[in-house]
Amino acid sequence: MITQNEYPRLAFCSSLTPATPEYYEKLRKAGINAVSICMHVSGHEYFKYAVIHTNLARKAGMTTHAYMITDLYDPISDVMTLTKRLAKLGYGATTKVTILVNSDKYVKDRESKIVQIMDLMSNYHDRSCIDIAFFKRDLDDKLYDLNKLPRLINLTIINCTPNATSPGIEVAGTWVYKAELENDIEVLAYDFFGYYTNDGYQLSLVDTEYVAQLGDSWYSISRRHGIPVTDLLVLNRAAETDKIFAGQVIRIA
Repeated sequence: MITQNEYPRLAFCSSLTPATPEYYEKLRKAGINAVSICMHVSGHEYFKYAVIHTNLARKAGMTTHAYMITDLYDPISDVMTLTKRLAKLGYGATTKVTILVNSDKYVKDRESKIVQIMDLMSNYHDRSCIDIAFFKRDLDDKLYDLNKLPRLINLTIINCTPNATSPGIEVAGTWVYKAELENDIEVLAYDFFGYYTNDGYQLSLVDTEYVAQLGDSWYSISRRHGIPVTDLLVLNRAAETDKIFAGQVIRIA
């Protein structure tokens, strides 16, 4: 039986994250070995924190990814700035890059602008390494329609609602669940499919059951273990609408 206590975690580091070697050692001690560092925020020109955090993370032996925050007002400028900074800091084509969308209701054609960003980025970067992040509240308010976007390799959902037990979106691959680590400002996420952390389950021939973790859904379990959702539901005599709770034993074979 697979009884891993929780999914691998990822830290999203920004200018507000403590920029010291001691802090990165704290992340390592907390079991966090992969970070995504803010490279660009729409309308802002500062860059020094991206350099500082990249150097600190690499010196700490951590896997480094990157993200930008876009308001969608000028996708071309955002992508050009981001790609230049990635190249300058030596981030390769297979670095995971997260496009965190934080626009407002006055932006028109939001989905087409997100697609434009993805298409522009794919000229410089491996498409399978481009992730999109949304705030759960914005999806609830129908600010964005996921059905109007291409099928995503990974989808990050930001849902830091107190007492939230899941990302709230079935297809989420990564869940940002917290914005603090031991009283320091730090955005933490569960990496359900090992997209950022490359931390996957190694199933053996005797693995027939799995103990559900915080944030699990039928979709995340099926994808994590390579089992079609329909087969997983049949194995557990369950309906897709049935809720899963942490600690629940799920049959996977």
